[in-house]
Amino acid sequence: MLIQYEQGNSLLHRWDPLSKLAVLMCTAVVAMLWDGALLQAILLAGCIIAARWAGGLSLRHLLRGIKLIAVVAIPYFVLTSLTVPGETVWFQWGPIRLTAESVNQAGEMSLRMITLFLSSLAYIVSTDPQELVAEMVRRLRIPYRFAFGISAALTFLPTLEEEGASIRAAQQVRGHRPPKGIAGRLSWWGRFVAAVLLNSLRRVQQTAGAMESKGFGAYPKRTFRKEVVVPFWGPAAAIIAVVLTAWSWWTV
Repeated sequence: MLIQYEQGNSLLHRWDPLSKLAVLMCTAVVAMLWDGALLQAILLAGCIIAARWAGGLSLRHLLRGIKLIAVVAIPYFVLTSLTVPGETVWFQWGPIRLTAESVNQAGEMSLRMITLFLSSLAYIVSTDPQELVAEMVRRLRIPYRFAFGISAALTFLPTLEEEGASIRAAQQVRGHRPPKGIAGRLSWWGRFVAAVLLNSLRRVQQTAGAMESKGFGAYPKRTFRKEVVVPFWGPAAAIIAVVLTAWSWWTV
């Protein structure tokens, strides 16, 4: 599964969830603050390096993530490049006009999408949802019902991916393939998404029934079996990231 927690012993896996979440939020803020395709490319390269060598994600895993978000990023890049006005003309053919300013803005937004997605992917892959819930309840004093909702959302992401793979495999076994043509493909994808959503609703109902039968929410507090180890460098790295983000915000 692409979007799923994977056990490991990398630097990101040893990092506590809250400090790592603070760095993730700082990365998102910096991505929104920095202008220009070049700065976005530098930030994306940093995220890829961190995910590869600090998080232990394989190149294949990263390429699958880029391929998934590229379905949205590439059409947006093409559309923005052809519609945003600019002064420095690179290419013009009839009404089609390509300028340096439009390409720069399109590259900026497309690279920003990929950066936000890959940084979130690295966080999900290296963070145990149970540890995240425990830390949010213990240290942030968030009600455990709300924290459990976040954990359930992270858990259902790989479930949706698994449901989609199972439905696609079942359709292939029965000889159903995506039809040719735009209208046929849109209709096929509509039925496919509807089947995934219906199976997901069924799983949600099962989960809700199991929670109710076990008395979830009956007590104001909740205990946890697992103790989260917070490394000494985790909060320090989060503080440094916050300071650098504030400095970047001030200077931009």
